[in-house]
Amino acid sequence: MIERRVGSSWLAAAAAVLALVGLLGPAAPSVAAATTDSLGLTTSTTYTLVPDRHVVRAAIDVTARNNKPNRVSGGVITRYFYDSFRIGVQPEARSVRASSGGTSLHVSTTPADGYTTVEVRFRSSLFYKQSAKVHVTFDLPGGPPRSKSEVRVGPAFATFVAWAFGDSGSVRIVIPKTFDSDTSGADVTKSTAGGSTVLSAANITDVGAWYVVVNADRPSALTSKRISLPGAEELVIHAWPDDRPWNTQVSELLSKGLPELVDEIGLAWPVQGDLSIFEVHTALLEGYAGVFFEGENRIEVSEDLDDLTILHETSHAWFNTNLFVGRWINEGFADTYASRSLDALGLGAWAPGDVQPTDRAAVKLNDWVFPGRIADTETDAREQYGYDASWTVVRSIVSDVGTVGMRAVLNAADSHQIAYVGAGDPQTVSGPNDWRRLLDLVDEIGKSKTADDLFRRWVAGAGDLQQMDQRAAARTVYVKLTSDGRDWLAPAYVRRAMSDWSFSIATSRIGEAEGLLAKRDRLADLSGDLGLTPPTDLRTAYETADASLDDADALADREIVDLQAIQAATAAVEAPRDPIEAVGLMGAAPEVRLDEARTSFSRGATDAGAQAVALTALIAGAAEVGRGRLIAAVIVAALVGLGLVAALLGVRRRRLRPVKAPSEPDPTTPYATLADPPSESAAEPSIEPSIDAPADAPSDRGDEP
Repeated sequence: MIERRVGSSWLAAAAAVLALVGLLGPAAPSVAAATTDSLGLTTSTTYTLVPDRHVVRAAIDVTARNNKPNRVSGGVITRYFYDSFRIGVQPEARSVRASSGGTSLHVSTTPADGYTTVEVRFRSSLFYKQSAKVHVTFDLPGGPPRSKSEVRVGPAFATFVAWAFGDSGSVRIVIPKTFDSDTSGADVTKSTAGGSTVLSAANITDVGAWYVVVNADRPSALTSKRISLPGAEELVIHAWPDDRPWNTQVSELLSKGLPELVDEIGLAWPVQGDLSIFEVHTALLEGYAGVFFEGENRIEVSEDLDDLTILHETSHAWFNTNLFVGRWINEGFADTYASRSLDALGLGAWAPGDVQPTDRAAVKLNDWVFPGRIADTETDAREQYGYDASWTVVRSIVSDVGTVGMRAVLNAADSHQIAYVGAGDPQTVSGPNDWRRLLDLVDEIGKSKTADDLFRRWVAGAGDLQQMDQRAAARTVYVKLTSDGRDWLAPAYVRRAMSDWSFSIATSRIGEAEGLLAKRDRLADLSGDLGLTPPTDLRTAYETADASLDDADALADREIVDLQAIQAATAAVEAPRDPIEAVGLMGAAPEVRLDEARTSFSRGATDAGAQAVALTALIAGAAEVGRGRLIAAVIVAALVGLGLVAALLGVRRRRLRPVKAPSEPDPTTPYATLADPPSESAAEPSIEPSIDAPADAPSDRGDEP
């Protein structure tokens, strides 16, 4: 249940009623000389609700008895008698009459403070032990809506206060059965008789303290007016049939004001189905002007027709525990947005009362709780302060953040988004949106410059201030982290701790994050020196870190090592080479391999460092490889030379052999393969021709030409 404060006029009226309770017994009757108050009054009172006549009929059967004995002194008898009695009745009482035995009695009434004194004269004086029965009647007419009368009697609703009278007695309250009734105050017994509900109390001895507040409703008699708005808002206005002005004003105001509220707040209409608005008697709200029944889609609004109250209660469709937890937050937002909407409609400038945190009735808003009914001036003052202070704080924040910024704040609260936003879609958070989350949202999402001071001054108690001190210290290092990060957004690993108000943990994690940013900067320096574009993997690992920064740290360390390897490889590739090293690197293409390592690093490949290390090792071993290659070349050349010499030395000159003319082949001779030539030992010695011999010189063989 979310209520809105009403002015102090109701409290004054209630105080008057309560003050009267102690005065309901008979006042001192008119007596003859020397009499004392010994007139006993026993009463039986019946209240009958007559809604068609807009009245409560009251009838009191009084039995009066003179209990003052005669006095005998010196032979003189003094007889005491009463010629009238007095009772106090409700101040609304009208048409007071009295009779006895069918004879009308003289009645006089005198207004008093919170009640009316009724004096009834007996038909004849009442002497000791004499009794008289008197029937007193009066009406409690229902006051028109918004009148000062506390009595309402109509076809849909009735309320009045039943009193007891005399020294002791009983009370019956008769209500048509078509009405639903409930009571507060003294206990009564409910029964039915014919077509009526009867509430009764017997043997009432403490008459001065006895009272019953009777409320009777007949919902079927209420008017029902449906309002369907363009934003799919469905409202049903339930008014007393005898109060057309209330019906008209509430309907017109909500038809214009609810769309304005939707626009100001920036959140979709949250009510599924109908929102029902009921007219109620102001006194029934126990000091408030309206009540929103959370979870029931029902509002009760005082008959008093206060525009701010009507829109205030309607705005509680948003501002309830579904959005924020904290009485002052929801009441402050309800008043702020109701007043802004009324201002936009040109329906007057609304502002909170002028209150200060040093006021006598002041209370820290986090300690401002719902008291139930407002029954005393102290509670009344504290409630009035709470509403005005809440409105003051929220109004100041909304003014500071602006309409657009507050829409973003409320949307984040409605979506349970984390206040400390990082990369990607905002994470959601669990738990209620309390004053701490509201402060984070208006600071981080709304960029408020005043919220912290406002919360310290108006909202936070002593324990809360300690938390705010810890928060301020943590936010200082958090702001530095976001500045040091430049375009790198803080990881959820840090932001969740800030959002949870776990500031010691958050501060430790911020230190870890600063260490990683230092590694990032070192990587940037190394990359810049080498003319490289660092891969994006480290930024992603940092910004998305949730449980820890270990993976991001390991990645940063590896990339630093990789860059150092590339730096060493670059120096090796660019260093001058002697011929032997050049020979050793023939076919290796170190420049190409360096480019491949550089490209691999910028691409985020995990083997870029290994490539660079291998290249550095290759260049480092180039001289040895070169020397080896040269030695091998010499050996090969020598071997080739020796091979040639051997070949030259191993060639024998060919002998000249005569050529025998071929003979005709013997067709019977088979084909055959020549045998190996005979060895030199078996062959005939050949005689080589002299180099000086003529070509046609005869051979020494006679058988050859």
